[in-house]
Amino acid sequence: FWRLLCLLKAHIWLMLLGALLSVITVLANISLLAISGWFITLMAIAGISGVTVNYFTPAAIIRFLAIVRTAGRYAERLLTHRATFNALAQLRHYFYQQLEPLLPYYRLDLRSADLLARLQQDIDQLDNFYLRVLLPMLVALISVPIVCWILALISPVVAAVSAAALLLVGLLLPLLSYTLAKRSGQHKVKLQSLLKLELVSGISAIRELLIYQVSGKYQQSISGLSDSYYKVQYQLVRNNALLGSVIFVITHLLALFCVIYLSPQVLNGEFDAKLLVAITLLILVSFETVMNMPLALQLLPETLASARRLFDIIDLPRPVTRATKAVVAGDIVFNELSFSYPQHRQLSLKQISLQIAQGQKVAIIGASGAGKSTLVNLLMGFWPIAATPDNRSGLSIAGIDINLLESESLRNHIALMSQQGHLFEATIADNLRLANASADLQQMRDVCEAVGLLAFIDTLEKRFDTWLGETGSGLSGGQAQRLRLAQLLLRPAKVLIVDEPSKGLDKRSEQRVMQSLLAHVNARRQSLILITHKPLLLQQMDSIVLMQEGEIIDQGSHQQLQKSNQYYRQLLNYF
Repeated sequence: FWRLLCLLKAHIWLMLLGALLSVITVLANISLLAISGWFITLMAIAGISGVTVNYFTPAAIIRFLAIVRTAGRYAERLLTHRATFNALAQLRHYFYQQLEPLLPYYRLDLRSADLLARLQQDIDQLDNFYLRVLLPMLVALISVPIVCWILALISPVVAAVSAAALLLVGLLLPLLSYTLAKRSGQHKVKLQSLLKLELVSGISAIRELLIYQVSGKYQQSISGLSDSYYKVQYQLVRNNALLGSVIFVITHLLALFCVIYLSPQVLNGEFDAKLLVAITLLILVSFETVMNMPLALQLLPETLASARRLFDIIDLPRPVTRATKAVVAGDIVFNELSFSYPQHRQLSLKQISLQIAQGQKVAIIGASGAGKSTLVNLLMGFWPIAATPDNRSGLSIAGIDINLLESESLRNHIALMSQQGHLFEATIADNLRLANASADLQQMRDVCEAVGLLAFIDTLEKRFDTWLGETGSGLSGGQAQRLRLAQLLLRPAKVLIVDEPSKGLDKRSEQRVMQSLLAHVNARRQSLILITHKPLLLQQMDSIVLMQEGEIIDQGSHQQLQKSNQYYRQLLNYF
């Protein structure tokens, strides 16, 4: 609770102003009804008795209170919702900032659907924290003493009974609501997450479910989770409705007590009849100050459960703690580097020694599982790297240990195009600007021309403003590959890492794309690390690194390896 509150301190003044307006609106509404009842009774008595009364002042007060109530409610809604939306945006940004350094270190332990649920569903659940939890508490805390003080000025006995009733409705019943809802609210959040996890997983694997004829079991699983979720929701709604009924009964019993207690005093002339009507209406409407307290404490367990799920991710230990050194251009050196993934005893890389000079073009090849991707991931700074036994850096750039380099600087220095590149549901221009936010139209046209995509884009009605579907569904496989390569060429990086750039391209397109890539690299003196099995691409590399089972078994030019290494020849023939 307190940790979540601390995260919202940037919006504290906006939230407090919203709470103040809410209190003013509630008190204006209570005063409006009480004074209206007093005024109507006054006019009725004056009409019966035929006396003259000043109705201008009460009428003006009523109009003023009506304006305050209406304007206050509008301003309160505006400010409280703005504070909520700002807080949600901040929380989503903060959570992503904390999540990004954890991946891909915890990728094997965290499922994408679960992360999506936490990033979207759990953060959305936190909009209740201020609007439906904190705000009703603040309103009740400020308004109830004021209402009781006003009642005490009129009738101390009625004030004491009203205070007890308000305490019952505003504190004891909400605590009962919290007790009843605690387990159900936490279970509801868990079921929401499981249901989203199953739905996303099922949609992703729909082909496999149909091919292996297990869609029926999957539907049963979804139905079971849906039924459980419905039961929990029904239980929470039923409890809330029951508490609402109890509050309704208590409110009207208190009003009845007020009438019964004060009526004899009115008949004896000890109490003003106009005040009897006013105090009765005031009591009825005074419960608006605590009406939302049971719901607030019912939502509190759900909100805290969602916050706990977010903090569970945020509190995971950071795999890589980096200093603030900026990356400078220079040689990349792997120095007797060995590496194993967490919870895996087997080494993925064994005694890797490799130097890539600035501006050099190097290809890394090997069978699946040889360690190519691991090598690239370490160079991108995704995994922590231990020092060598003699306390030397296992991986350095320009002589600086990679663990000492600032993450953003490292990302700007090295650009990666993987086989699993992602295109977003946005325009072509927006997808390109993800690689370089400052890229202008001419730069985008140049890189698209280089990869052979410009002619296609120019045939589109909106050209670079054409909207792509989810994961770039408006493009063919080859066009999507070219667009990802265009993104890479837009990056102002000193080192380019490319994994199978010609995937999905025909031979002619492959030749053109590679020529453009090499021309781009040579013109900017960029280093190129290429992962491929295509002989056409390998022939144009300065050096080729051959890997097998996590080790570098040979290194040289394409011609040298083709003559001297049988395993190299087997790989080329196989692929």
